[in-house]
Amino acid sequence: MCLGAIVVNNTVLCHCNEIAPVRQFWYTMHRVAGGTARPHSTQDTTSIMYFGRDKVVAICGAAWGDEGKGKFTDEFAAEADVIVRAQGGCNAGHTVVIGDVKVKLHHVPSGIARPAALNVIGNGVVLDPRVLVDQELASLRAQGIDARGLRISGDAHLIMPWHRILDRAREWALGAGKIGTTARGIGPAYADKMLRGGLRMNDLYECARFRDKVCATAREKECIMRDVYHVPRAQFEEWMRAPDQMNGAWLRDGAFDTAAITDAYCAWARVLLPLVVDTRALLAGALRDGKRILLEGAQGLLLDIDHGTYPYVTSSSCGAGGFAPGAGLPPAALDRVYNVMSAYMTRVGGGPFPTELGTEAEIAGERAEQRMPLEEARALALRARDDYSLGKVIRHIAGEFGTTTGRPRRTGWLDAVAYRCAVRLNGPDAIISKLDVLDVMPVIRICTAYEYRGPATGYNGAQLEPGATLADFPTDARILAHCVPKTFEEFKGWLTPIDAMTCFADLPRAARAFLRGIERHTGCRVRFVSVGPRRHQTFATR
Repeated sequence: MCLGAIVVNNTVLCHCNEIAPVRQFWYTMHRVAGGTARPHSTQDTTSIMYFGRDKVVAICGAAWGDEGKGKFTDEFAAEADVIVRAQGGCNAGHTVVIGDVKVKLHHVPSGIARPAALNVIGNGVVLDPRVLVDQELASLRAQGIDARGLRISGDAHLIMPWHRILDRAREWALGAGKIGTTARGIGPAYADKMLRGGLRMNDLYECARFRDKVCATAREKECIMRDVYHVPRAQFEEWMRAPDQMNGAWLRDGAFDTAAITDAYCAWARVLLPLVVDTRALLAGALRDGKRILLEGAQGLLLDIDHGTYPYVTSSSCGAGGFAPGAGLPPAALDRVYNVMSAYMTRVGGGPFPTELGTEAEIAGERAEQRMPLEEARALALRARDDYSLGKVIRHIAGEFGTTTGRPRRTGWLDAVAYRCAVRLNGPDAIISKLDVLDVMPVIRICTAYEYRGPATGYNGAQLEPGATLADFPTDARILAHCVPKTFEEFKGWLTPIDAMTCFADLPRAARAFLRGIERHTGCRVRFVSVGPRRHQTFATR
């Protein structure tokens, strides 16, 4: 019996003495709501590796983001008719490797490189037209990737210039207590959405009315910046001259130049409005027609606004519960949710990180262009005795530097306490990513419980005492900041490259033991394993 399979050039191959038939594709012309007819793929269910009998599948990050979701969205997309982003904004950074080309995406779903599929930016996304048009679509065009399959919800909210300024202003006012946002305006855009004062894609159909809204909102935000955050004019002008604010083109006499802002957004609208459709109707039609729909999560569950390490979270619902409202689907439509769990933990920005290897201060000076060669990292892994060096090995082998920010990511041992939270909220099905990064580690650890070392306090209706053991993940950063690993299970490293392995049975015994340990300590079911960044480096475990 074949225990694993991979997809290469739209062919499903089994590598345990069994070869599956070539997947057959044929195209039918299908008119989507508000869009133009384009080819859609229909696949023989006997050749389906990822979807199986499911029609609507979601991919969620199980930690603080950067788990490798983009790769799996791209792979699952080979079997999907529609791929949907339902939340987040350009603070999300997904990297898809196609051959020798790395495609970096922020708004656009990771299935954009699959020409037979529609890629949808849903109503739950906050959209920055400057980034989408001038960076993403321009980059895709330069790389020869056809983006005509992109569709955008008219109800998606827009990130405006003042959102980035307010993001900076709040962090500036918080000083040492800042959250560590990407300063891309995500939180302020979602705040305006909830305050019922946001601007949406549909507002761009009437530029005169849009201009009136821009003028009124800009004056309000200037008052907040000046009277609430007490930002000096010189500081505001410095921020407004940054590249993400068009190098000062939106600044006039110490205030927002509302005419210039309106002109820029209406120019981007000429590119984007032809892509706008009623995405709820589009998805309803896809469901009715039995199409396969893939929902792509951004960030990860531990950054979820409700279930993450508040306040060190993003501003949207990153878990399974965010897909239905963010895409415009009925909740009962979701057939399966996959947790993407990296074989180690990462985090960008501030916030508690119990299994962290090293400190934020220690990694601050690292840069992606200074990555260690593999042999140097392997040698350091064998002789390292301190946490920072072990974390550095992981960071440099994996290239753990932010797609969006370029910041070095904090790294740590796999945290089963945190992943148990993801399994509880998203479901048990899991994809283990980046297993090959640990090839050089002589010993690998899984944290199974925390010890609380803070002051006596109340938490969730109970008294929490110093020295208490926590098996459940505390979503209050006040508590998590005082948690350290209490118990680890140690696993012997396999110390051999696994990136060419194509079946679960081919993995070294030590690697299989580590995967079973993840299942045992988190309660997940490992369905797929990734042993490299490329499309063919994924296989099933069952």
